[in-house]
Amino acid sequence: MRMNDSTALDVLVTNPTSGQRTGLAKTVRRAVKAMESSGVAYCVIGAAALAARGLPRMTRDVDVVVLCDDAEAAIASLRKAGFVPGSPVGRPGTIESMIIFVDPKTRVDVDLLIAEGQPEASAIFDASPLSLFGATARVSTLEHLLLLYLYSNQPKHLGDFASIVQSGKADVAKAERILFDMHPEMLNDFRVRVKSALFPAPAPAKPKRAKN
Repeated sequence: MRMNDSTALDVLVTNPTSGQRTGLAKTVRRAVKAMESSGVAYCVIGAAALAARGLPRMTRDVDVVVLCDDAEAAIASLRKAGFVPGSPVGRPGTIESMIIFVDPKTRVDVDLLIAEGQPEASAIFDASPLSLFGATARVSTLEHLLLLYLYSNQPKHLGDFASIVQSGKADVAKAERILFDMHPEMLNDFRVRVKSALFPAPAPAKPKRAKN
């Protein structure tokens, strides 16, 4: 599915409660422009990356990851573009691991994740340029998204992991090879989660109605 597919766009930018368009598209374009202007290595992850890779789901923000050495430049570029920190930034050398920036024009958040190593470093290195709401952004591959979600137990991330596996769009064997080189101690956890996605436990049976 391409990002200009109307269904994908509707899922991403339509509030499911009100039916109103959000400002996500405008914020994404501005955030991508700021990151490109910063000159630092980055990539888009999360729901926006899923959508760019053909697996859209509703989201209210855009997630961007950089390495800690590039954090100050990324923060400065987002600020210069008009984004306002909505969470503590920290001091030079002790920057927070995630900073939420708010787009004052749309009230949409940009979550800047500051990473120290793997699996984020490989996700950034292997990201490829894709069109995202008309902007060309560096976007994480599905294989690296699997590895990022492996380290989260949030329900939405468990669901995203399963969606990627079930879609057949990701090279699961390639993701496993990357993980082996990165964190081999996590291979069993990865295989268990893949198996659970492919063969989910059956839903519990409905209780029988009591006889009168």
